[in-house]
Amino acid sequence: MPALYLHVPFCRRACRYCDFHFSTSQRGHDEMVDALAREIGLRTREMPAGPWTSLYFGGGTPSLLSPEQVGRLVSAARAARPVAADAEITLEANPDDLSEPVLEAFAKTEVNRLSIGVPSFRDEDLRFMGRAHDAAQATHCLAAARALGFD
Repeated sequence: MPALYLHVPFCRRACRYCDFHFSTSQRGHDEMVDALAREIGLRTREMPAGPWTSLYFGGGTPSLLSPEQVGRLVSAARAARPVAADAEITLEANPDDLSEPVLEAFAKTEVNRLSIGVPSFRDEDLRFMGRAHDAAQATHCLAAARALGFD
């Protein structure tokens, strides 16, 4: 059951509690996508045989990539091996990155699951953690995502 995790190391800002590798520079998205696409092709043969059962875009904040960039990476994974019909294709996101037009654009891609980072619905906690969204924005984002068919 091969699964593919793609680390997207870009964030708009640093959260106080995060220990993951990331950059707050927003330059180099296309170059990183091209490099990841090449790496998928080079490394696939090192994994167990069979179709991808999961493609997981983590980070960082993968929702900073455009739907087209995410689509290029899904295409690279498909070029390397088949993707199972019931594969989960997950995109981590922050509520402040998911406006309704952005959600609508991702709903038209092969992404079928969002992992939306909402560590709290208490504004004072969110401020303490250095999060860019507030509780109302998180609640609105989750409702908008559900309305577009994301679980």
